[in-house]
Amino acid sequence: MLNTLTFFQELALQKGDKKLAKKIEKQSAAFSQKNLKLHQTPIDSNKQIRQEKINKSLQKQAAHIYSLQKQLEEQVDKYWEQLIPELSLKQKPQEQELQPKLASRTATAFAAAAPVLDPFEPNDDVDTSYPVTSGNFYNSKLSTAKDLDMYRFDSGAQSGELTVTLRVPEDKNFDLAVMQAPNKVVGMSTRGGVGVTENVTFQVQPNTTYYFSVFSMSRDFSETTSYLLSFSKITTVLNLAKPIDISLPTGETPGYRFTAPVTGTYRFYTSPYGGFGAPFDTVLSVFRDEQLQQALKFNDEAVDGSLFSEIKVSLDAGVTYFVLATSFDSTKGLHARLTAALDASASVVSAALHESSANDGTLTETQTVVLKNGTFTSDAASFVTVHNVPTGLQPLVTRVNSTQLSIQFTGKAVEHEQKHRAANLFVTIPKAKIAGADADVTTDTFALEFTNTDSFTLAAPPDLDLAKGSKKIYKFTAPSSGDFELSTTYFGGVEGSGPSNTKLAIYEDFGETRLLAANDDGDHPPFSKAIVSMEKGRDYYVVVSSADNNAVHARLLARYTGVEYVYNAKGQLTQIRQNEQVLSEFTYDSNGNLSKKTDY
Repeated sequence: MLNTLTFFQELALQKGDKKLAKKIEKQSAAFSQKNLKLHQTPIDSNKQIRQEKINKSLQKQAAHIYSLQKQLEEQVDKYWEQLIPELSLKQKPQEQELQPKLASRTATAFAAAAPVLDPFEPNDDVDTSYPVTSGNFYNSKLSTAKDLDMYRFDSGAQSGELTVTLRVPEDKNFDLAVMQAPNKVVGMSTRGGVGVTENVTFQVQPNTTYYFSVFSMSRDFSETTSYLLSFSKITTVLNLAKPIDISLPTGETPGYRFTAPVTGTYRFYTSPYGGFGAPFDTVLSVFRDEQLQQALKFNDEAVDGSLFSEIKVSLDAGVTYFVLATSFDSTKGLHARLTAALDASASVVSAALHESSANDGTLTETQTVVLKNGTFTSDAASFVTVHNVPTGLQPLVTRVNSTQLSIQFTGKAVEHEQKHRAANLFVTIPKAKIAGADADVTTDTFALEFTNTDSFTLAAPPDLDLAKGSKKIYKFTAPSSGDFELSTTYFGGVEGSGPSNTKLAIYEDFGETRLLAANDDGDHPPFSKAIVSMEKGRDYYVVVSSADNNAVHARLLARYTGVEYVYNAKGQLTQIRQNEQVLSEFTYDSNGNLSKKTDY
């Protein structure tokens, strides 16, 4: 209560009544002196005896202390009515009866005339005071010369120091008072001067109701420009990948604390309330300080034409930042979802992996996936998907550390010529396996490069010199459709090189899974021979090995046994060929008649 008298002394000075201010000062000093005298305690070296004396003294003075308290309250009530009756937390009986009617009329008038002129009206007294939350921000107006706005703050379990800040329009002079019923001033800020920010810092007691009053002793007001009322303690916490749905009325803006768990780039963005529904025009801001003076980033539209907002910003581990979400349209409340997430991304280290030197479809090189802005869960490797893997290969994923994965390919690619190059492999990691991510993360693409198998043609038969127990695979591309004879003979075509006991097998695939023909001894044992029907342009794989597990020293031959008919664009037969040799050739005159046939 003595604080309240000090408040009235300052108020009287601001109103220019120095005489009243001096009177209040003397009364305050007198009350203080009487209070000290009534609370004087006896002195005794024995603590127990001293405490007993103190208790007896207080009991003896209890009636006088109560009487002094009542006198102080009565004097305070008189000054409320004399100096600033509109801020009094006490109402006369007739005022209490009239207030609901006035509130109803005020609400109706505002709804009809200017629905967003003052979004929290009616809030001119204790009964209609607007409930506020520590950490939120309130935009409103003093819309008439006698207007005042009252806000109610219920502390609940909260305690400690709290600062209430009033940011005043640059051309107005508003004031701020913090009170505790009945008519007890906790703090007041009346600095004077237009555009001056008012602050009141006080100690919050748990389970206590406080009232914040915004008014103007100079009777300033504005129907167009808002003030901003805020708190020093933003208590609501925004956690990674845990969206908060916001639905608040016009004028009320939520603030959130966000502590970065790791250093990296983060995304703050708005989306439809509840995850679905209509878009809402929002604005996002991120600040370094709780007073919202050090802005890091601001965003209205995530992309041009979008109503929702998105901010990407680099934050430091362990540092607390403050996020503000508002409606772009000041005449509307806020109805949207707010999410904070790590801007996780992943990339592969190698642009391509290459077939092993065995040239058999295996890969010994490994791929590394590096995660940026996030950490893998301990079991992430088990849930990774590698896309577009060639048939025959199986990816084996291993978690190297919290930001790296290793991918090894086991098995053999069924098709592994250069033309079978796989150019569009990529990796997907589920969002649940990246701490703080709000979406699955996909890498850039990489390739698997294959090496062509050694090949041979009809005109260039290869000579083989294989070690004991080994084999050799050749690719043969059919130059024509029809039957081909594949056989082995003397190395270099020289009979003196000696025979080799060979074995032939012809497959449709390098993996030797689709056998077309096989032979141990042909017409000239121990050499081999097999006849296979082939399609022009298609690859076939010829496997040469020893029939008796010895070394092989031989030549591999291919011969076309069929006849090929060649036609021109007019459908006229021009050649008959066999084994890449022309047997007959046909010539036509300008009328399309056969004019000449040449046999070779």
